[in-house]
Amino acid sequence: MSKIAVIVDSSAALPQGIRNSYNIIEVSIPILFGQETFMGGQDITSVPQLLKMIDEKEDLPTTSQPSPAQWEKALTEAKDAGYDEAIIVTLSSGISGAFQTATVVASEYEGLKRVEVVDSKLVNMPEADQALLAAKLADEGADMDQILAAVADFKKHMGIRLVVNDISHLKRTGRLSRGQALIGGLLNIKPILEFDVEGDGKIGAVGKSRKMSGAKEQIQEAFEEYLSKVDFPVRAHIIDADNQKLADKWLKDFSTKYPTVTFERAPMDAVITVHTGEGAMAVVWSRDYKSYKKEA
Repeated sequence: MSKIAVIVDSSAALPQGIRNSYNIIEVSIPILFGQETFMGGQDITSVPQLLKMIDEKEDLPTTSQPSPAQWEKALTEAKDAGYDEAIIVTLSSGISGAFQTATVVASEYEGLKRVEVVDSKLVNMPEADQALLAAKLADEGADMDQILAAVADFKKHMGIRLVVNDISHLKRTGRLSRGQALIGGLLNIKPILEFDVEGDGKIGAVGKSRKMSGAKEQIQEAFEEYLSKVDFPVRAHIIDADNQKLADKWLKDFSTKYPTVTFERAPMDAVITVHTGEGAMAVVWSRDYKSYKKEA
């Protein structure tokens, strides 16, 4: 039976303790301030740290993708740890070239019997949950094809709504694709966004609100529509970019309103906050990855 490693990039924002418990290998995403490069998850580990650097530095940050050498190093780390196959889970190909680069490296790497690359079509916790699902099933003895099938099914049941205070960051970094007509006149209006998980994984606008409370109502409507159509356990994450007080309130409100759903809080990764800006909020939902079991 093959021993399968799981590799994920730092935009998944998986805490080190969780990564270690599943032996998940992390590849850092570079954050650039002009000519200075800092590694996500290593040099910059939190949104408050990123925001402090934004205040102190002349250049606004952008992000890059991991180099081919970083992916190759991670695969070699897996090989040296005794693994003979590996699954790489990347952030959405709709906002980064990481998936394409990792795919090229995987196809040329000769140190493992098989390497597969999964385009999460998402970022942060929904990306992390795909890696956790893969690692969980690998620990249970599932083979590569079983894991890939489970992750593909998992992605079919995911939804996300993201609301930002200021659309200028997404425009500046070029991460916004759909809904341009909606966003054209958004002065002092909070756009509500989603990732096109079933398509190209790009970010597009699906609504707008003048207040966070209105955005929350629209997110709840989308969530309730999702819940009305599913018959499996659901796990959801409340995610914030240094907006902890509001996120705690949303967690309490959502948990009270939907008691059958497992809710968790999570910070937005610094890499993603480069594009969303301070104060962004997200709600992500999916089938609970813990409900998947190895097929007999």
